[in-house]
Amino acid sequence: MKIDPARLAWLDTLREELSGFLSGLRHSDQPGRHRPCRTGASGAGLEASLGFACFAKKILDATGAWSGLSLDRQQAWMDFIASFQELSGDGAFVDEGLLRHIPAPAESLKQRARRFLQGRPRPDPRQDAILAETKQAIATLAWSGGVTRRPFGGFPRQPAPLLARLESLDWSQPWSAGAKSALLAVFVQTQGPRLEGVDTPLLRQTLGRFLASLVDPSTGGYFRAAAVPARGQLINGSMKVLNALEWLEEPVHRPERLIDTCLLQGPPPAGCHVVDWVYVVHRCLQQTDHRRGEVQGRLLEVIDLIRTHQNVDRGFAYAPGKAQSGYYGAVISRGLNEGDLHGTCLLTWALAMIVELLEWPLPGWKPFRA
Repeated sequence: MKIDPARLAWLDTLREELSGFLSGLRHSDQPGRHRPCRTGASGAGLEASLGFACFAKKILDATGAWSGLSLDRQQAWMDFIASFQELSGDGAFVDEGLLRHIPAPAESLKQRARRFLQGRPRPDPRQDAILAETKQAIATLAWSGGVTRRPFGGFPRQPAPLLARLESLDWSQPWSAGAKSALLAVFVQTQGPRLEGVDTPLLRQTLGRFLASLVDPSTGGYFRAAAVPARGQLINGSMKVLNALEWLEEPVHRPERLIDTCLLQGPPPAGCHVVDWVYVVHRCLQQTDHRRGEVQGRLLEVIDLIRTHQNVDRGFAYAPGKAQSGYYGAVISRGLNEGDLHGTCLLTWALAMIVELLEWPLPGWKPFRA
């Protein structure tokens, strides 16, 4: 696509600005350890470390700045992430500084009755956080060729239990269900081959067939419901399923319809919505040229939207003018007008995908696999 000089110039200076932003958040005593934001960190934001170490590394991955670090610093950073893995039990990655700030689940009588009728287990936000952080750590290490100190085994390792786990998810709410399918895909793909007695190809096939059964021909999305879910659920849920399919090395099932659905409306100004919308069109355009020019034109608008998230500290806030305050139910900041690590990670990832789709000459920028 034709280069826009003003937007290109902004992106060209962004790598150094983001490296400077990260420098203001890091702890000098441990490579990889960062605060979630410069001023307003509180609660788990002062104690948790694992997720923030992954976010900071992914920012450097997306801009190409990771390769500029010394090999010793890279290894120390990777070792810090790997150090959160428990060497007993299933080998999960556990950040106690996060877990002690996650409140007990709040569930209304109506939600409890619905869950009971659908045969779904009681929510366990601490366990959900452990599984999500384990997936995050495994994916972050794998992107740079690293491995866990031991294989993680806390997932269904036979086809029947795996299918039962997938069926137990509430696919009328595909954002959450899709996220859980993505972490299962990561575990199957990266840990299955390291575990004795696990038939990884069969598990991949089980996952792939189940996800294919969710495809909605009218929208290209992935869900099970009497009506099409709200737009945020539809797009963000599709993103999570496409992430699972990427790990399984499976194609998008209805890329043209998903592109049509995305082009009906751009993303709202929140870090997850922006990156999920961009990720969906990025994955789809790897398989088709359907409405490519229209998507590229919309991506120029998305760049401008992302710029509204940038703070004077040069980081990106999760929402314009407001740093992310919650993380897996735990308070991590006071939500001040400043950049935050999670928002910066998501929006930098979105920009790396946009640069690739626009084919702009910005060496080093490259999307990572989440």
